[in-house]
Amino acid sequence: MSNVRCMSNELEGRVRLLKTIADATRLRILGLLAAQPHTGRELADALGLSAPTVSHHMHRMVEVGVVIATPDATRRVYTLNDALLAEVRASTGSADVIDDPEHQRAVRIFFDGPRLRQIPAKRKARVSVLLELLRRFEAGRDYTEPEVNAILREAHDDVATLRRELVDYRYLARADGIYRVAETPPTRDPNEAQEVPEGEAAWLGALIRGSVGVA
Repeated sequence: MSNVRCMSNELEGRVRLLKTIADATRLRILGLLAAQPHTGRELADALGLSAPTVSHHMHRMVEVGVVIATPDATRRVYTLNDALLAEVRASTGSADVIDDPEHQRAVRIFFDGPRLRQIPAKRKARVSVLLELLRRFEAGRDYTEPEVNAILREAHDDVATLRRELVDYRYLARADGIYRVAETPPTRDPNEAQEVPEGEAAWLGALIRGSVGVA
């Protein structure tokens, strides 16, 4: 009976962690911390957020253990708990954050909150943008073209280009005017494989299974 209770508590902890990080701002924070440790002030400056807002997000992530806070004089330095994330990925198959520094850098550069500063000219950065936009769609749900446009317009006014690219990279499937998140990760030829971030297939698989939070 104690083993069952232990497994139940562990599962509840995993669910709580995934719910905590399934937030657009927290995912951006995790992306920054994946590159290097940051203080609260550095995170606030990088994200254009107030110190209390960053403090709120950090409190939640430290509470579930995904971030480690280390006192340093009058400030705290935040570090990503890589060991916990690896454990969660191994036990749940979740890949809420694509573990590729180039991808995370592109997301930081081209996104300002929910808005896209510009559509990248370089293909690899553009793919990173497309994957970030794909978070806004639910797997298994049908979308009309106006619905797709409305979702993409929250990021950028050039919805035609973004919609076409999502289809061309086979992230969205289109049939009879209806769009859906692809049912399986695309098979990439060598040229395409050079354009996508490491971990793309695993992350798409998690999205398709519903293990990635919708932004």
